Amino acid sequence: MDGTARGSVDAGDPEPRRGGADAPRDLRFALRAETDAAHRRLDAGFVAYDLSRRADYVRFLSAMRDPFVQIETWLDGADAADLPPDWAARRRSTVLQADLSGLAISPPEVAPAPLPPTLSSAEAPGLLYVLEGSRLGGQVLLRQVLASPDPLVHGNARFLRHGAGLRLWPSFATWLGTRPVADHAAAIRGAQRAFALFEAAQAPG
Repeated sequence: MDGTARGSVDAGDPEPRRGGADAPRDLRFALRAETDAAHRRLDAGFVAYDLSRRADYVRFLSAMRDPFVQIETWLDGADAADLPPDWAARRRSTVLQADLSGLAISPPEVAPAPLPPTLSSAEAPGLLYVLEGSRLGGQVLLRQVLASPDPLVHGNARFLRHGAGLRLWPSFATWLGTRPVADHAAAIRGAQRAFALFEAAQAPG
């Protein structure tokens, strides 16, 4: 979801653990495998963006806004057992809107549609996988933003800077490894749902 080379969601991940034929896959790698096609489609849609240009940066942040609001709002009401203990510190929709406001883009008059109440809390790790994975590609995108000659662009990088130096992806990956194997299928559904939201937000019109 970052417009850079493939692999950005899990960039820097170590090789998956090897086990016997019947060993369950680490959830992180199962999520990556099951969402690979969706991730490729999303990256392809952003590949032409130049985030040093204000118009492209606004388009990028605008495409991120509704899915982040929808997912984070739903996660706020999810079972705490299905969320990392530092969930509140990982939220980014507020700083995302602060960047857009700094670029003279007001919040929408109508809030994005909420996620269906029929979602299981067991889908939360998959939804989070997509949000947290975007931090890695965001490190690459931040370099484009900070190189912009436009002060409104490089002065509004709260979203892409969020969590800098805190190693939030490694701690999230460790937490994913604690998820019950019985909930892996639900987590994969959650990740697929998240990618679908971002693809819909990215679509023209």
